[in-house]
Amino acid sequence: MSERRCASDADTQRAGEQFARVLRPGDIVLLSGHLGAGKTTFTKGVAKGLGVSERVTSPTFTMVREHACHNDQGITTLQHCDVYRVESLAEVLDLDLGELAEESAVVLIEWGELAESLFGREILRVDIEIGDDDARTLRVGGSLDDERSRALELWSRQ
Repeated sequence: MSERRCASDADTQRAGEQFARVLRPGDIVLLSGHLGAGKTTFTKGVAKGLGVSERVTSPTFTMVREHACHNDQGITTLQHCDVYRVESLAEVLDLDLGELAEESAVVLIEWGELAESLFGREILRVDIEIGDDDARTLRVGGSLDDERSRALELWSRQ
């Protein structure tokens, strides 16, 4: 498991931007943390790192927002999802989140712990925890952690 401490929102966004370099087409990233932990802030950074030019906001009410990406990683689409308002696993199934991870897309799912059991495929999980000093600790794990260990090790040192 890789870990990174962020003292501010700007640090959390920068961590997301640098985390984007770890991603590959078809990746699913589950984001978890309390309300206000910084999931959307982190996602804004990932979006910037993937070359998204439009404004990124939480998809709490729409559940899924699609953003075009421009980068050299072969990732053409960022699917930003939020399952906070979902009331059952059946509703999560109805969203077909796994289908959003087409060959050239990356899917980030806020409140991802609610959907984790649905993914039989390899994932990355980012857990965001707020400390007493309001700093955030980002912990990255999941089944892709071993495969990306070198890249994540570099990311955690930045």
